[in-house]
Amino acid sequence: MEGRESQELDQVRRGTTPVAFVAGGGQGIGRGVAELLLRRGWHVHVNVRDEAKRAGLERDLPGAVAHSGDLLDPEAVGAAVEAVVAQSGRLDAVVHAAGPYMTAPVSESTAADFRGMFDGNVITALNVIHAARPHLRASKGSYLFFGCAGLERWRAREVTTAYIASKAALLTLMRGLSLEEAPFGVRANMISPGFVPHGGAAPDTLSPDLHERIPLGRPAEMPEVTGAAAWLLSEEASHVVGQNLEVSGGWML
Repeated sequence: MEGRESQELDQVRRGTTPVAFVAGGGQGIGRGVAELLLRRGWHVHVNVRDEAKRAGLERDLPGAVAHSGDLLDPEAVGAAVEAVVAQSGRLDAVVHAAGPYMTAPVSESTAADFRGMFDGNVITALNVIHAARPHLRASKGSYLFFGCAGLERWRAREVTTAYIASKAALLTLMRGLSLEEAPFGVRANMISPGFVPHGGAAPDTLSPDLHERIPLGRPAEMPEVTGAAAWLLSEEASHVVGQNLEVSGGWML
């Protein structure tokens, strides 16, 4: 076993196995992306905030390496990314699938609510970007972020304004990053899902009444979202830069 593991690590270091860092890979869509990349032969590292969950995550994701640290702490993020490169020899993809969600009308949303949405969805992404930049430039790799359906059309939201505002800021950040990093051969893109039922989904996103209003008549299944993510990270999408791909069944058209 040790010999095989050593051989696999040698393959990674020679660059024959792509390496991904999935921030927020402990649950939800991030977990789904990590699982799919593992099945497709990637060497996958995931980050969780709580150290107590790290060992369990490695047990539940055989083949993955788990790291713990608060994505709002630039030093912790930097340490996690450096650990990825130290262990796997390179970094080819960063998936940012972390961030809070909230439902409340503007009249019931505080400045702290908006700040929390911005910190959790945008500043965490910025910290990951800064930590990964030199390594993705070295590998000509890619970033992938997650937004939400309807960002391109800027439609008003009655009860998710703070959340949508943070995702709109993340879209702007992704596009600015794309323009800056493209000359180095680095790509950045976003996936904006609609409703994706899973164990960690917010209860209000599981409403059958909402699902019936989706033009395709149903919410997305996890493989439909994670498959799009894997494609954007693949060589098949090597000329796709700065795009926001909606996987929403037509929600918010």
